[in-house]
Amino acid sequence: MDVFVTAVKTVRQTSSIDAEPSLSLIQTVKAKPGRDVKEGKATGALPGGGTFSPTATVKDAVNPEDAVRILRSQPDTETLLATLRKLTSPNAFPTFHLAAPGTLQAQILNSIVSHIVPAFWPILDEDEKVLVVRCMRNITGINALLAKLHTVSGPAIEGNRAEFAEQRGIFITVTNEVLSGNTLLLDLLVELDGAVKDKTRRNLAQKELISLLGSGKVISSVAQVEDSARDTNQGGTHSASWLAVGSEYNRWLGRNIATLFCSGHGLLNEFHEESRATGGRVLVRALSLGYQSSLIKGLVSEMVSLRGDGIEELIGHIPNYAAKQFLEHSLRWLSQLSPFSEAAEYTKEVVSSLAALLKALLKRNPATCGSHIRVICGDPVFIVALSYSVRRACIAVLSEVAPDELQSLFETTMTTFSDRLFIDHSPVLQQESIAQILLLTAGYLHRANPVAVLMIARSSGHMQGTSNRLDASGQQARWLGMIVATAISGLVDREGLRMSFGIDEVKTEEASWYLRLVKVEDNIGTLSGLQAMLVRLEKDVGVPRNPLRSTAKSPPQLAGKPVFGPPRPPTPAQTEVIGEKVAEVLDDISDEEDDGLKPYAKPDSDPEDSDEDATLVDRNKPRPPVYVRDLMSMLRDDKAPNRFQLGMKHAASLIRRKANFGREVKDHAEEMMGLLCNLQDPFDTDEFEELKLQAMIAILLSDVEIMGPWLSRHAFVEGYSIAQRCIMLSALGLGGRELAGFKNEDDLNPALPNTGFPSKRLPARLYATYSNAAASSVKALDSASRKIENQLMQPLALQAADHSTAHLNAVKVRTFSSRMAVERTKRKPAPSQLAKTFGRSFFFPLTNRYQQELAAYGSRSVFASAPVVLVTFLKTLALLFHASGPATLGLPELTAELWDLLLSLRVQAGSNVAILEAVLFAALTVLDVNTADQRQSLAQEQGKRMNEMQQWVQVVFERAGGGELVSGGSEEETKIRTLAAGVLVKIGEMVEQYQKAMFGSVGR
Repeated sequence: MDVFVTAVKTVRQTSSIDAEPSLSLIQTVKAKPGRDVKEGKATGALPGGGTFSPTATVKDAVNPEDAVRILRSQPDTETLLATLRKLTSPNAFPTFHLAAPGTLQAQILNSIVSHIVPAFWPILDEDEKVLVVRCMRNITGINALLAKLHTVSGPAIEGNRAEFAEQRGIFITVTNEVLSGNTLLLDLLVELDGAVKDKTRRNLAQKELISLLGSGKVISSVAQVEDSARDTNQGGTHSASWLAVGSEYNRWLGRNIATLFCSGHGLLNEFHEESRATGGRVLVRALSLGYQSSLIKGLVSEMVSLRGDGIEELIGHIPNYAAKQFLEHSLRWLSQLSPFSEAAEYTKEVVSSLAALLKALLKRNPATCGSHIRVICGDPVFIVALSYSVRRACIAVLSEVAPDELQSLFETTMTTFSDRLFIDHSPVLQQESIAQILLLTAGYLHRANPVAVLMIARSSGHMQGTSNRLDASGQQARWLGMIVATAISGLVDREGLRMSFGIDEVKTEEASWYLRLVKVEDNIGTLSGLQAMLVRLEKDVGVPRNPLRSTAKSPPQLAGKPVFGPPRPPTPAQTEVIGEKVAEVLDDISDEEDDGLKPYAKPDSDPEDSDEDATLVDRNKPRPPVYVRDLMSMLRDDKAPNRFQLGMKHAASLIRRKANFGREVKDHAEEMMGLLCNLQDPFDTDEFEELKLQAMIAILLSDVEIMGPWLSRHAFVEGYSIAQRCIMLSALGLGGRELAGFKNEDDLNPALPNTGFPSKRLPARLYATYSNAAASSVKALDSASRKIENQLMQPLALQAADHSTAHLNAVKVRTFSSRMAVERTKRKPAPSQLAKTFGRSFFFPLTNRYQQELAAYGSRSVFASAPVVLVTFLKTLALLFHASGPATLGLPELTAELWDLLLSLRVQAGSNVAILEAVLFAALTVLDVNTADQRQSLAQEQGKRMNEMQQWVQVVFERAGGGELVSGGSEEETKIRTLAAGVLVKIGEMVEQYQKAMFGSVGR
């Protein structure tokens, strides 16, 4: 068997080819296409130094050895083109093929890469460049190109980066041309099949091809060259290659794999089966590259457009473990096509299209693939990452392709839904997802086999599960138990005997939506419908980054289902002004004050007109925006800095002024918030981030029930930077505190002059008398957390000081009258508007999207890899929790959810001091917000969680004392030790109160 060699360097055979004479550097002459090409000559510099001139020794290659000699002897253009035509012709050398791996092929292709491409590529015409690309379009040629890319960007040329800059651009261009097209993989396999008849050698070549394209060799090589190009002055002129972008490369690879599985190539069945097997192995290898969604997008889109049976054949050519992995990533990609907040009128059409693809994937092996779908749908952690449409499509396909798995899925989800540990410790989003799968499966199974549903409904497991649900501490867990029990009873029981709880919570629109799930029956569409949906989505991708949509406002949705709540009460407006006080002030005002008013300046005194050249005077000065549409137009203006900066300066004041004056702000709130989230500063505006934050807070407060979930959802959307996510979370935290009435007390949100509408404001001199508005300064989220931390720790410090001076208790006496005087001077806090909407508008949208983010991306999520984002997220939750206060609706459920979140972050907190500080601060806030009675209930219902937190904080407190958290000890470690001590004291007080209540009741 011949030796199988990959081309990485030139190998000289002295037996058949004369040795090259050594070259000495005389001069370097750059090729001139305008003159040299016409004369049939080429001049230029070789990479190793020296020049070449036209040669007349060998003009025609009669064998491959002559071709090697010609390529190395600095040929002219005509000789080169004639040689390349012979190398690409199948009849020029009957026993020689460039596609076959071998030493002679490696020498030819390495000579083309090292000598011909750098010198001739810039002067060749397009049709002549095609000859070079055809020669390199094989396994050995691609390997030679990648080796050359590594050479021109490696450490060996560190001192000559500028000299190799032009070569880097040339080789990137050639590599792009060689690897372009959706049929590259098919072409390589066809040529390999014709050139190598020995099956063993062909299998070895196919394995190398799989390793070449299915690994990260191409991406890493091209990316390394681009990094080297950016380090030089000349490198910036080259545009970025798609081969260095992982998502683009995987999409291209998916299209090439799809081409192998389409029918109608006119090839032999034996080769067709062999090529499909190779495509399956490439797919398995590519699934480990990352960017699986891009890979599957390119694969499925190309297969659907080719309209063959390739999708059905695909699963049959990959092993079972890879089939399950492929199905999981396909479901994730389909969830991206059908987002969680899709419109209800498109759901049935989308489900039908998605079901068509899933049916095609399961058709070849329904038993195995149906089992995979059952396992995926029964996993509460994975199912959270799937959209509502994908869940419906999975159940619809499972009922038709593998109906036997439907009962197993129903039993599995029923067991999970009824499990006590799942009820107590799983996030609400997982419980809602499992409830949806359970009800959808029950509906399909009841239509196919009513007896099976009846037997499970009468089983002790279902009865015990309903009892566990009704006994749960979380309100949402109990509500889901009542909904599922009512829905299943409606399927198996007769009219009059059906279960009915008779409370208002099961009569809401959301409850009706859940109860209708058992009646959902979707049809499976065709792949043409899926293709139409993909085409429509591709057109939608072209929408600019700044969202310009202005659609009718729809009810907020969470996890694919609408969320309904009570309408916001109208804001009370003062309709009359008491005139007596105004009259008194008017009597005291003298005419002398009017004499001090500053008159308007004359037009002639405008300093802009003092310029000598009248053509340089700017007569078109921008005016402050009056309408929201004008404001958005000014913020989108990237040509005029004056308009942009004026819009930023007046954005927050205009929004606040018009928030309660008509519906102008509410109708454009989502569009304006999307514009601000993506807004960049093209003119270095002063205090840009602060002005942007003010405007986002103003929009949030204009319609909290809509914009709170909207902003919470977009903080987790892909495409935003870390800074953009942090400013969204800061807007949520500061806006929530202002809603709770902390604006003037904390001085967090900046003072905005003249935010009242002019027609509702008193004159300036009267407004100064009757208003107590105080100027406030701009402070960030960290300032708020530090202030609250001091407020929480100060009582504990005073209590500790009081215990240390217990021997002076006799002199610590205050008269009753003095205590009453202090109570009379205390200002009663304003009612908190945040307590009513904190759960549905802030807390659950944030925590549910966080759980969904981790379920979908794991450690690759920005919330897991960037500590600053996670710290900002935790501080936002803690600030909102503190601002909402003890009167928060559903406080026990919110406390349990946040406590579970903090316990899940113990590992990350142990490796990062900032995360540890944020976790301790949030835990201290939770314990402080709960009152004495609530703490007693918390100790009774959440005893295990409290014990886990106490033990962990005790370990943190002990470690913080010896400088183990921060090397050498520091203020950060002292701060962590202080927070840990505060948490331990709060938990100790809670346990002590619970023990007193328990032993007191036993004594009585």
